[in-house]
Amino acid sequence: MKKTLIAVAVLALAALQVRAQEVSYALPRTIITVEAAYTQDIIHAGKYAKYAKDLLGIEVAQSDTVVTEITQFKLHPRVEADQSRRYSVNLTSNTRPTLLTLTEQGLVSGSDAELKHNGRQAGYRKPEPKPKAEPKVKKTYYEEQIVPGVDSLGNEISDTILVEIIPVDSLFLEAQDAAEGIVELREQRYKILTGDTDASYSGEALGAALAELSRMENELLALFQPAVQTVKGRAFFDIVPDKEGAVDVFTLDPDRGLVKPTGTGETFELVIVAEPVAEAPAAAPTKKQPSQKLFYRIPALCTVTLTDGSNDILSARIPIYQLGLEATYPLYD
Repeated sequence: MKKTLIAVAVLALAALQVRAQEVSYALPRTIITVEAAYTQDIIHAGKYAKYAKDLLGIEVAQSDTVVTEITQFKLHPRVEADQSRRYSVNLTSNTRPTLLTLTEQGLVSGSDAELKHNGRQAGYRKPEPKPKAEPKVKKTYYEEQIVPGVDSLGNEISDTILVEIIPVDSLFLEAQDAAEGIVELREQRYKILTGDTDASYSGEALGAALAELSRMENELLALFQPAVQTVKGRAFFDIVPDKEGAVDVFTLDPDRGLVKPTGTGETFELVIVAEPVAEAPAAAPTKKQPSQKLFYRIPALCTVTLTDGSNDILSARIPIYQLGLEATYPLYD
């Protein structure tokens, strides 16, 4: 009885070994990530900026501005599964050994670990001020005034006339007060330095007095001069090449910095040029054609260049699977 049970178990194991196992896989494709490190200065115009030249004789920014400087570029190729190229095969113990391995990216050939390429330093500091708003037209106001007079007979008369009332610019009055405060503080500092004051300053007292005057002056100057906020960061843009030629990567927007291509502003491109690939000669026919095949891709070797439209910034040779050739491998003899 034991011999019979052992024989049945051996037969069942043999059956499992020849039973087909279905495997689903995808062909690989190449993704290129463009990394850009940048420094962005966000400039806010001062509250009294438009009066700075007239009241203080200094030139300052008149409107809010964003200045973006790109400090470094890098290209990061990587491999992922191409979901538009999925296949299924049945594998048994009779399957021929292959050179292909099933990985998390799909069926890929040999050792195609992530490729990396260090970027070069590149400076792009192009201030793009916002367009100035059209000046608002001030409304003209009039009021009636009674003007006394004398007629031709010497009689006293009065007449009513319209007098133009010039509107008061309250912001200008505030700026004027601030400018006068700056001038006064500078005069005080000059008098202290020349000794033209009733009080005498020496040692630490002199330094403290001058420091306090400078602090007060800087507070008032800040109302005229721009405030700058500096932001540093990195932007990443993924490109899936589907053909040779130029592909828009990102736009350097005057207001928002690095954004997806918008069609306006300075646009950076990847220019992809693939080396020619010779077709493999057709295999000679055999008596027994394989019933199943594995599909795989031979990547095209491409020169990938990052450009701003007129200047080449960074170039690298990258194998791109989806621009190469698709081939097959027989699973059974």
